[in-house]
Amino acid sequence: MSRSHDSPPLPSRGSDALYRLLVENVTDYAIFMFDPGGRVTSWNEGAERIFGYPEEEVLGRHISLFYLPEEVQAGRPEAELREVVETGRCDAVSWRVRRDGSRLWGTVVLTAVTDEAGRIIGIGQITRDLTERKQVALQYEESRQRYRSLFQYNTSAICSLDLRGRVLGANPAAEALCGLSAEELERGSLRDLLVPEDAERTAEHLRRAAQGEPQTLEVGLLHRSGSRVDASVTVFPIMVDGEILGVYAIAQDISERKRAEVEREVLLLRERIAREEAEAASHAKSGFLAVMSHELKTPLNVITGYADLLYDQEAGPLTPLQHRHLGRIRETSRHLARMIEQILAFARMEAGREEVRPEPLDLAELLRETAAMVEPLAREKGLRFHCDLPPGAWIRDSDPLKARQILLNLLSNALKFTERGEVRLRGTPEPDGTLTLVVSDTGIGIRPEHLERVWEPFWQAEDSLTRRAEGTGLGLGIARHLANLLGWEILLESTLGVGSTFTIRLP
Repeated sequence: MSRSHDSPPLPSRGSDALYRLLVENVTDYAIFMFDPGGRVTSWNEGAERIFGYPEEEVLGRHISLFYLPEEVQAGRPEAELREVVETGRCDAVSWRVRRDGSRLWGTVVLTAVTDEAGRIIGIGQITRDLTERKQVALQYEESRQRYRSLFQYNTSAICSLDLRGRVLGANPAAEALCGLSAEELERGSLRDLLVPEDAERTAEHLRRAAQGEPQTLEVGLLHRSGSRVDASVTVFPIMVDGEILGVYAIAQDISERKRAEVEREVLLLRERIAREEAEAASHAKSGFLAVMSHELKTPLNVITGYADLLYDQEAGPLTPLQHRHLGRIRETSRHLARMIEQILAFARMEAGREEVRPEPLDLAELLRETAAMVEPLAREKGLRFHCDLPPGAWIRDSDPLKARQILLNLLSNALKFTERGEVRLRGTPEPDGTLTLVVSDTGIGIRPEHLERVWEPFWQAEDSLTRRAEGTGLGLGIARHLANLLGWEILLESTLGVGSTFTIRLP
């Protein structure tokens, strides 16, 4: 009997115990049941971890226990129960209360459970704790609003410029200093605001600032009235994720030298605060990335687990077409898991949490194991894969997990960007005790101007084939970072259209 694509498959009786075991052992989600009157009838381990109530303390109690006092007074629990009874479902993203009185922010899904006659016999609730993500978002918004206040209400004149010196934005203090409105300033460039004799000198300072070197200089500005205003200007780069997108120019009227010296100290303090705020925003971004990736792993593991059960025909025989489709589901979910793991590794790397745990390691054996892992992938793409290793063991003190990750990332990158030909892994012990490992391919190659950029996180060359390649763009950057931790050196040689060679030297 075929099932509608709009309805999930119902569990067989033989799998009831598996479903109960799954619900009872899920710890990242609070899953529990209550009767139509709102009295709790079941409670899983995740609910105990998230809300803090042991099962014996919460069974039989009303769900208003988990609502804020003001929401209980306003009748929110009863309203949501009515919505479930009337529509069969209620979704909310709101605050709830734990046993210790603290608040948690989460998604709440209430679903009616009916018998064969359509009568509601219970209501299921799934709650996902998003408190940490909410706090990260609040920190980011606070940082953004602080920056906006710093820009808008600063007594110093502030202009943001692109890399060619065109004005993109100006605060009220900048308008007052030049006698022009923000709209008038944004129609011109920094050169338009200067006295002619300072134009070339200022352009050189601006160029240095755009290369990452903050500059301080004194210039003459032309006021709208035609008068000259002597100003001290600080120019420093605007950096986003390590890339310089433009510069900030902060100016002070120094017509009165003594006043200018005092305000210069204030300016330096504000510049430091601005940098700290930018760093806080960067940490918030990394934290959000790590939290999101971790949250994705739990449902993905469930998907992969059930796909494996079905693929192995634990729930009954499959047609060849069903078996092939499930195989695609398994491979895609594993690919997604590898991408999430790369993102988590990147988050750990940015947070400086990677630790080296050395132990005696047979590198030759590790190379052979890694080659065996990627060889099936090469066959699937119709590529030749060669592993050239001399006999014997290479015993070194190193971190096996990080060593394997480096090799897997380099080999996966070679397979991804090679459409025909071969991928080769070879190792050579040098007379001085150095080990040289080489990963080479006959792939698309890399342009000379991109040889350093390939190590940057999330970067991929603007090549039509490269754009079609799947992945996060993190593999090579993570490989170089881990190699540096282990004291290894990775060198890259590549010819566009011919292939690439990555050489690893182990001292």
